[in-house]
Amino acid sequence: MQPFSLVWALLVLISVSCGGADAHSRHYRQVLTGNQPGVCRYGSRLECCYGWRKNSKGQCEAQCEHGCKHGECVGPNKCKCLPGYTGKTCNQDLNECGLKPRPCEHRCMNTYGAYKCYCLNGYMLMPDGSCANSRTCSLAHCQYGCEEVQGEIRCLCPSPGLQLGQDERTCVDIDECVTGKNLCPYNRQCVNTFGSYYCKCQDGYDLKYVDGKYDCVDLDECAAAVHKCSHHAVCLNTQGSHRCRCKAGFRGNGFECSAIPDSQLGPRILGGKPDNEDIKNIIPEPNTTPAPGIRQQPFDYDGEVYVGTRTEEGPRAEFPEEEEEEEEDEDNQLNPRGDVFISEDFESALSPGTEIKEVHFGSVQEDFIVDCNFDQGACEWVQDRADDMDWSVAYHDNGAEYYMAVSGLLGQQEDVAKLKLLLNDRAQQGSFCLTFDYRVVGHNVGALRVLLDNSVYPVWEQSHSRAQSWQTEFLTVAWKEKAPQSIVFEALRGTGVGGEIGLDNVALTSGPCKEDVSPVF
Repeated sequence: MQPFSLVWALLVLISVSCGGADAHSRHYRQVLTGNQPGVCRYGSRLECCYGWRKNSKGQCEAQCEHGCKHGECVGPNKCKCLPGYTGKTCNQDLNECGLKPRPCEHRCMNTYGAYKCYCLNGYMLMPDGSCANSRTCSLAHCQYGCEEVQGEIRCLCPSPGLQLGQDERTCVDIDECVTGKNLCPYNRQCVNTFGSYYCKCQDGYDLKYVDGKYDCVDLDECAAAVHKCSHHAVCLNTQGSHRCRCKAGFRGNGFECSAIPDSQLGPRILGGKPDNEDIKNIIPEPNTTPAPGIRQQPFDYDGEVYVGTRTEEGPRAEFPEEEEEEEEDEDNQLNPRGDVFISEDFESALSPGTEIKEVHFGSVQEDFIVDCNFDQGACEWVQDRADDMDWSVAYHDNGAEYYMAVSGLLGQQEDVAKLKLLLNDRAQQGSFCLTFDYRVVGHNVGALRVLLDNSVYPVWEQSHSRAQSWQTEFLTVAWKEKAPQSIVFEALRGTGVGGEIGLDNVALTSGPCKEDVSPVF
């Protein structure tokens, strides 16, 4: 008995030490539990397995790096797609009509995320999707089969995007993009297809997976080198588009830039060189001894900056040198200004027989300040961060030009979207005319307001357009003491659903508006 007891004690010690070693090794090993999905045991601790994350409810939730567009994430980077969709991220349509066995007895039409069965002429679609022979249906001559409803035969269309035509037998397409029945987000464009439609990003945007969902983000045409700017221009990326600006020493629209001739880069006299044949307001040379030169109204400018009085000489000392150059530069002369006049001091220097001819020129055009349109404008626009929603880019019917808009499908009643135009020093020097195009379309969609700085009282407001087309408004902005720093275009949300508030072609010109009789202070 003693040897047997000794052997039994040794076996017990070996089993205990092996069990302890095994427990020690399991402390660092991930062991799945069968109670909850995604929960693993780390020694005595229960935590989420690799590829799972604890949600707000304390449950372990699977993580899919690229998301599951039409499905759910059931495991690490593993999606379970809804019926009608396929792909690693469930973002592709499943063509059920191409499966075997075919899901339809006669004809099958695939739609996005689903399919539709319809029968040949002379057959009737049954509730279970099968086709039954029907002499009555054959006599109806339906294009896509028919069904019996309360004893009456009615032709069918295989897709919700189709409807019966006037003959009640053939199916015609429904343009969801025109009727407004599409479900495209505000930043996507609807494209109609036969029997359906799809949504694509607006021009200048690209579809990308951001923050767990697919969204249209701005495409940087400048960085991607897909712009059409000239080699002598600089590409400037904007939201949804880009602009081209000619480099220094070149001129043009940015897409085509040509070098500026050297003769146009230096100082010049507004009005060009005198020409005895074309310009008739030149003072004739007096027969008497010329009097000392008297300074005229200074028109020596470089661009718009006065460069000072030039060295004055007698009238006879200046013209001989220029007569030789007139023939060569005749085609390059600038048109004379309409505000040139003759000083009364010169009358004393003229002989009694000298006749002074007065020439009347057209009035000078109003001084243009800045063009603030959203395509090629040069203004600084700012979206207010303290408002309820933002203005977004919308395209005109031609698809080439765009404007800013607030959709009637966004926000709630009394929500506002503010778009600020920051005024430069030139606009703050005096009164100016504010011109802009607008439209307020839709029943009770809201109102468009114009305010100065942070004022709560609008200087202009419109709650509806006189027509569906664009309207133009002129506002004279003037002040008594302090010049405004910004102009605010505020869209106020109404009670209606649908419609739009649009803004485009904003411009500032110096002086009061010709069409406006009531200045805004």
